[in-house]
Amino acid sequence: MYHMLDLAIVFTLLFSGCAVHGASHCSSMLLDVEGDSGVTVSIPPQIEGEWVSTRCEVRPGPEFITRRYKFHADSTFTAYQFYYRDNHCSSPAYSLKMRGSIKVEDESWLVRGGTKAEYQLDRVVVTSHRPDITEYLITKVNTTCPGFISSHAQWLTNMRYHLYSWYEDVDCLEALPFSMHELQLLRVEEHKIADPRLRKFTTRRELFTGDIHTSRHYRRHYRPQSYQVPLVSIHQENCSICQLIHQGGEVNPPILPTLPEYPVILNGEWVSTRCEVPPQVYFLIRHLIFHGNHTWEGYYHHYLDPLCRNPTYSIYAKGYHSEGLKSEIVKGATEFDFITTEVKVTPRDTSTTNLLNLIVEGDDCGRSGTWKIGVEQDVTPTYGCTALGIRLPHTEYELMRMEYDSQHDAILLYNGQRPSDGSSPTSIDKRATSYQTPLLQCGGVNFLTQDNPQDNVLVLNNSATMATFSLWQFVVIGIIYFL
Repeated sequence: MYHMLDLAIVFTLLFSGCAVHGASHCSSMLLDVEGDSGVTVSIPPQIEGEWVSTRCEVRPGPEFITRRYKFHADSTFTAYQFYYRDNHCSSPAYSLKMRGSIKVEDESWLVRGGTKAEYQLDRVVVTSHRPDITEYLITKVNTTCPGFISSHAQWLTNMRYHLYSWYEDVDCLEALPFSMHELQLLRVEEHKIADPRLRKFTTRRELFTGDIHTSRHYRRHYRPQSYQVPLVSIHQENCSICQLIHQGGEVNPPILPTLPEYPVILNGEWVSTRCEVPPQVYFLIRHLIFHGNHTWEGYYHHYLDPLCRNPTYSIYAKGYHSEGLKSEIVKGATEFDFITTEVKVTPRDTSTTNLLNLIVEGDDCGRSGTWKIGVEQDVTPTYGCTALGIRLPHTEYELMRMEYDSQHDAILLYNGQRPSDGSSPTSIDKRATSYQTPLLQCGGVNFLTQDNPQDNVLVLNNSATMATFSLWQFVVIGIIYFL
């Protein structure tokens, strides 16, 4: 009996130590993101050179895609978009090759820190990689542009065909849910990253292009208000996926390796990896906590600037979530329903504080006239805060995915991309079909294993981005094992 009590005490000390370490690590990571230390931004952005995707990207639809863009010194560009049938980007469907010109202009008035640009397409060429996709393209093109493909000149698989040519007055781009309006918003960031393996700092250059509207109906007329996942410079070190995509072309599309698919286990703490830019919101840092019993907490810190240095207000929310169900629409995704039951608000600047104090009784936002900078107030009794768009109770229909990062050092948690109109996914038909910028696990237990994702094994990642076991903790585990 005493022996078992001793073991219980040892385990309590062991894992409470990990919890404390994890909590402090999360705080440290949040401080790093707030202010985006180590980030240099060039304005106007220096986009000359070649940029590629770092993984299989998921666009609204869903569409599974990789990108390869090259900007030349004479302001022309050549861009490849490779579309796939699967969420691993291992089964190519068709490719688009675009040529055109681009003019980088002034700072964006829609998105702080971004730069406006205008582009002109010269030609767009499509190449199908499968017979069934060839038939699909023929049907789409001739339905949109009757007679575009004659019965005497049927398209063949792995052959190039013009969808658009400015020189030849050919245009049937509307046959596909295609737009290059992402080039209307640009941002280049340079990150100095400490690499413990190489014992040196490496540089990572990222090109952000504008977001794609979450509704295909508005895609061709939408001016970006946020960003997609960034492309990286082709000179990026230690990126085998980058080299695969760099070598791809319209008749030999890159085929990415099939990666393990992991169950989404909502547990532990997760934080933003960068200062985020949601549509129709200024800038945001998230910190989510899952307790493993279907309850959750979230901290949402809002800022005025793209480096998240000037805070405006913070929201604390808590509630519960449903069991996860495998998505039938988005391959590799899991669907959850999140219910928010409690919200607290903390104003963090004078303008927000004054705004909240202007709200009269009956407008539902806490206690009228009592707001102070840095002082949290519970808005649950007033069923939210209408001035900030918060209403309680609140249900959101989420889409989530979990995977390791490219170095297999840390776990990433993706949740659904917010609707482009600034609303929330409060109905099943508004559930996302693509993802936001991923969150990084900073504390808690890693249930994923490298060799068998179905095994729920107690593992804490040994990288600098995860809570870690110290040497003495492993020793203690070994002693207990042999007792």
